[in-house]
Amino acid sequence: MDENDLSDAVVEAMTHTAVPHVDSARLIAVHGGVEGRKLAAAVLHLVQEANAMPIEWGDKTLVQGVNDVMSRYRAMHPGLSADALREIGRCVAWNWR
Repeated sequence: MDENDLSDAVVEAMTHTAVPHVDSARLIAVHGGVEGRKLAAAVLHLVQEANAMPIEWGDKTLVQGVNDVMSRYRAMHPGLSADALREIGRCVAWNWR
């Protein structure tokens, strides 16, 4: 599975959700049981990885903190699309709020 597939899966799993989360059921419905579960696990791993990134808050606002983490995350995963990174960042911001 390449980062284009992962980008598509991130967008598919999260774009339509009001509260940012990985919608595993949607990926399974779209891609079938085996592939959908693999994609859901991979997307969940990406989100957990971003959420676990350390940050020195100092005087940063929530937006500045998320931007800091996501700029470092983008460097770790340069093949992820801007849309996928936006959705992962939305999850990070929601979890930190």
